[in-house]
Amino acid sequence: MSINILELVKDQVSGQLASQASSFLGESESGVAKALGGIMPALMGGMINKASTDSGSQGLMDLIGKVDLNSLGNIAGLFGGGSSSVNTVLNSGGGIVESLLGSKAGGIIDFIANMAGLKSSSSSSLLKMAAPFLMSVVGKQISGKGVGFLKDLIMGQKSYVSAAMPAGLSNLLGFSDMLDKVPEVIKTPIQTSIPTPPPTPTASMSAPSTTSSGGGNLLKWLLPLLLAGAALWFFTKDGCNKKVEETGMTEAVTEVVDSAAIKAKAAMEATKALFSNVNAEAKAIFDSLKLEAGSAPEQIKNYIDAGFNGDPMFLIKNVNFASGSALLSKEAQMEVDHLASLLKAYPGVKIEINGHTDSSGDAAKNQTLSEARAASIMGRLIAQGVEATRLKAQGFGPNQPVADNSTPEGMAKNRRIELKVVQ
Repeated sequence: MSINILELVKDQVSGQLASQASSFLGESESGVAKALGGIMPALMGGMINKASTDSGSQGLMDLIGKVDLNSLGNIAGLFGGGSSSVNTVLNSGGGIVESLLGSKAGGIIDFIANMAGLKSSSSSSLLKMAAPFLMSVVGKQISGKGVGFLKDLIMGQKSYVSAAMPAGLSNLLGFSDMLDKVPEVIKTPIQTSIPTPPPTPTASMSAPSTTSSGGGNLLKWLLPLLLAGAALWFFTKDGCNKKVEETGMTEAVTEVVDSAAIKAKAAMEATKALFSNVNAEAKAIFDSLKLEAGSAPEQIKNYIDAGFNGDPMFLIKNVNFASGSALLSKEAQMEVDHLASLLKAYPGVKIEINGHTDSSGDAAKNQTLSEARAASIMGRLIAQGVEATRLKAQGFGPNQPVADNSTPEGMAKNRRIELKVVQ
């Protein structure tokens, strides 16, 4: 079995680095340690990606050759040397990060900052600090060996990296296929058929089923109802001057209407069942919160209080991102934290986090940005104690506008994060 590089990093580097870096950055040691738990697998994933080609493996060998293995072996001494020594590591790490992650570095910086509760600048610095130390651990393992040994060693890390990668990161960084891991952040899906509706829950219903991908979108049940109504109006409207000769048409329309109504009711009851599992202690904490009017947690609370009528799709109100960034503002962090409290109160509920952008700029970059922003919220929810298995983050780029992109007001409406309750 291949050597587990991440375990070696954990034993030889992470603890000491968290202690020293937290003081240098002015962050909590626990927050820095949590951040390193995401940074190291992400960097290792970048190494796997690079080592997948012979030229990339040689590039890795060249990068490792530039690392000062001796100085990096004394973490306390390095930080004790003051900002000059640390800046040397940061400069070295910046080049390594650029080589391993490229344009994806911004996404990981924002994700880690939200997941670990760090400042964006601290997350960026920590990523650059960590890179040379990871390289030094690898460098010691390949000492005296050739590029072929390096390639085999790095490519043998896939299962370890897959197991260690925080939920939401692998596909955000484009590593999900490479790591043979089911992605948590899904690129824009193309749904070719309407999902089978969930069964009507009974009084003895246990935990909700997770096999349906359709969720509680009532529109898919109401649409046939509307179409049937339109057909009925067309065949019976004034001025038609003839009756429908096929009596079976009316019966068919009635059957469609009844079927759509039954399915809509079943979807509503299934969604209601998701909220029937209540954690009383967490519910008391959520009920004590002062929710901002119009916020996503308040929207969901009102949806519950109103008897689960309507489409369980909610808009996060205070998610304001800097241009090209996926870092949450303080206002957005509070709203997401309140959302986490709600989800902990209802442990049977699962949600999709759907990121959208306007149409300005490059479409591919907008797609990536929408995924990063959805993943950023997912990371914050996980950091607040929500299980990753209850969350899915998706990016749709500019492909699902709700307003006209030709006006500033319309573009602002299209830059949004939606939450959808799913079963």
